[in-house]
Amino acid sequence: MNVRFTETAYADLGAIHAFIANENPVAATAVVNRIETTIRQLAQYPRIGPVKYRGDVRMFPVRRSPYLIFYTMAEDEVVILTIRHSSRRPLSQRDF
Repeated sequence: MNVRFTETAYADLGAIHAFIANENPVAATAVVNRIETTIRQLAQYPRIGPVKYRGDVRMFPVRRSPYLIFYTMAEDEVVILTIRHSSRRPLSQRDF
């Protein structure tokens, strides 16, 4: 499947990199690479994440990382909705 980022998800990825790079640029690149690897995995196996919200929004954790990827599936693509740190306020139905 193809992957499409929403503007929010694309901004999230940049913010994650910027936040970590402030202290450790090498670690920031490693974390973003881990997130991108997970997204490629979701493209291959889009149903791997459990449904969490609205019956079609799924969540999948990034291995060895505190980040969670929220996504949905549309016809032939995985749509990345947001990427969040697991310690942030839990999302609600209104967030989607």
